[in-house]
Amino acid sequence: MGVSTGRKTVAARKQAVVRRQGAVRVFIGGTFDGLHSGHLYLVDFARAQGLKLARRQKRPGVWLSAVVARDESVLRIKGRPPHHHQEERKRLLASVRGVDEAIIGVPNDFIRSVRRVDPDLIVLGYDQKAGWEGALRAAGIEALLVRCPAYESRRLKSSKMREDLVAMST
Repeated sequence: MGVSTGRKTVAARKQAVVRRQGAVRVFIGGTFDGLHSGHLYLVDFARAQGLKLARRQKRPGVWLSAVVARDESVLRIKGRPPHHHQEERKRLLASVRGVDEAIIGVPNDFIRSVRRVDPDLIVLGYDQKAGWEGALRAAGIEALLVRCPAYESRRLKSSKMREDLVAMST
């Protein structure tokens, strides 16, 4: 989505308009390696939560930013390199209906990635590290925090899907 047109990207200009209009800014983040229905559920859930907040606060809508973990972060988090490089994962996620902006995260710094988006609402995946809530508060981030429930967690987890593919090939 960040098509370069000189000094600012198209996404940056769109985001500036959204901020001026007062839309609720929603943050989701993850590795998004092997995009599947569980990821789409996260996007839909996050957008719906943002719309609820926008209605309560009488704001004009939602801007959903999806932050894709860098390749080196995937290696650190998952203990293996990603199957798709960060630009490809970003491109795939940017094409998902409901995602207004897909960006690559700050290297090994989730908090700086959150600050870059400056969200009103942060939606964490059901399987993201439990300590993020405390770390975000300790960093002074005041955004509302919501955890997305699992979507058929055993069947649609990327690592489980990989295990099943390996088992089928033997």
